[in-house]
Amino acid sequence: MQKLRPEQHDFFSQIATLAFVNPFSEKRDVLDCQLLGISPKTMEISLRGDQIQQQLQQQLQAFTRFRISDFQGKNHDIMKFSWLFYIFHKFQAQFNQFIEEQRLLGDTPLELACAVELSQSFQSVGFSALETEKFIALFYQLHRGFYFINSAISGDCQSIIELRVRLWNNIFTFNPRWYMDFLCGKMEDFSTLLLGETGTGKTLIAHTIGCSGFIPFELSKRRFKESFTRSFQFINLSQYPSSLLESELFGHKKGAFTGAIEHHQGLFDRCSEYGAVFIDEIGDIDMPTQVKLLNVIQERSFSPVGSHEILRFSGRVISATNRDISKLREQGSFRDDLYYRLCSDVIEVPSLQQRIQENPDELGRLINSLLKRVTDIPAPKFAALIEKQMRRNIPEYYDWPGNVRELEQCIRRICLTGHCRLSETSRATKEKNGFSSSEAETSAQQLLQQYCRFLYERHGSYEAVARITCLDRRTVKKHIVEK
Repeated sequence: MQKLRPEQHDFFSQIATLAFVNPFSEKRDVLDCQLLGISPKTMEISLRGDQIQQQLQQQLQAFTRFRISDFQGKNHDIMKFSWLFYIFHKFQAQFNQFIEEQRLLGDTPLELACAVELSQSFQSVGFSALETEKFIALFYQLHRGFYFINSAISGDCQSIIELRVRLWNNIFTFNPRWYMDFLCGKMEDFSTLLLGETGTGKTLIAHTIGCSGFIPFELSKRRFKESFTRSFQFINLSQYPSSLLESELFGHKKGAFTGAIEHHQGLFDRCSEYGAVFIDEIGDIDMPTQVKLLNVIQERSFSPVGSHEILRFSGRVISATNRDISKLREQGSFRDDLYYRLCSDVIEVPSLQQRIQENPDELGRLINSLLKRVTDIPAPKFAALIEKQMRRNIPEYYDWPGNVRELEQCIRRICLTGHCRLSETSRATKEKNGFSSSEAETSAQQLLQQYCRFLYERHGSYEAVARITCLDRRTVKKHIVEK
């Protein structure tokens, strides 16, 4: 049995803690800096990671022999997760390359090039074959989660920082230890509802969640059971008339109705047991379709139109709407029981206007990010020219009704024409004082009432509103309940 010196115990304890911290959280930044003994924001994230990895490697190499079973009690867990943290980062570049190659290859599972070296590393410190398979699958999922969140959600305003944290928790839960021990590969009953205006990126976020699920690894074949490109199945309900929705969702058999000249595989049938379905514009569907959808999500089974065959659905459900779901429920046009099946996690995607208000530099960063999709390489000088032209053409307090999608088209328009004229159908642009013309003559009392109601909708308690506004709780309640 090996024992740890006090300084070793302290170092490896910090590493084991890092292994379970959300990588997009402020806590991770704080712990990184504490471990390295540096002040916050004095070193880039990538450099911090390199230095931590170097220190960890030196500490592990200090052991003449290293096997997990040589440690007991709390030290066993500390050393196990410290070693896993080290191996995870040691093979990070190989996993990122594998993700890119698999993305380009498509639905055919690709052999993991580093599988032999990785599995030998696990076996050399005492992991069983089953444990090795599980941790390689977890490594792959963690790398995909970080890869997709980091590449899909760009920006540095507070709401985007919080969104990245929320997405990581949505995939791995707020407590990764719980996920690893109890929920790994068993997330199909955890639904996600995305709320937000048109053009905010809800589809991109759904794709991130859908492509980041747990996929088992087969050690004997050196590959994962399926490609993550198969994991995400998508439908926009507003694209189909109600008469065709059932067929698109559940499929149909040949001859099931006039025009059904061949078998058709529906959304739920296309989804694998490791995947997720994304149902966009769910606030637009009629009551009969809501009932059928509810039954599938509840029972986890369905039958194609014209068939008595019962098929199993095992994936996660992600849905989205740009409509006010609370009003739809109040009006009776959206079923409460369906909502409660969709809302394990409700994520509000911030508007572009909110993002720019929180951080004016967000516009420039977004332009840089969106231009990479066109040029496929960083082009800061080009982005600066686009931003300069955009600020010349667009009022400072423009409210961006089309959000990021509108911004993308503005960038393209500037590239083609040299200018970006706003749509005549845009909502009223805010003046420099922050008010539109319709709000300019609103009384201070009315503004305070509107603000209190806005905060109450967001935070859900009078106490939270009172704390933010520095008002008495009774005053807050009066502003909110008064007609």
